Amino acid sequence: MNKKVRNAVRTFLIKDNSVICTQYKLENVGFYDIPGGKIETGETPEVAAIREFYEETGMKISDLEKIGFIVIEYPDRIYNIEVFIAKTYEGVPKSFCENDSFWINIDTLLQENKRYAITYLLQQEFINDFKNKNINVKFVVDDNHKVLDY
Repeated sequence: MNKKVRNAVRTFLIKDNSVICTQYKLENVGFYDIPGGKIETGETPEVAAIREFYEETGMKISDLEKIGFIVIEYPDRIYNIEVFIAKTYEGVPKSFCENDSFWINIDTLLQENKRYAITYLLQQEFINDFKNKNINVKFVVDDNHKVLDY
């Protein structure tokens, strides 16, 4: 079976041991995610990261630094995701029809059961790769977003 492949971005904005997250209201209700989304035709990953972050949080980010690449493989699809850290931002997180966005303490986030694989990069076993901007991980997940292997 050929799996559908989607190219996307995610951007971490971290301050004082907290990170900006989104939480879904319509589909996958209650799941936590890191802001990002699909790279549109003609966009660079950096432009997509800035656009998606704004669309999901209402915040303007800049001074992006690429920290790596992850693959998330579901039973029927694959996401190839470029991962960034934003060093500069303006504004405060906002709520939208599809999602809420907010600052959350990283330790609190890591205790949540309903979170996407990208949030696992904040766990202790990835912290050195995260800090060294050397992320290169493949996550295998089920249809309920549960990480089965990495």
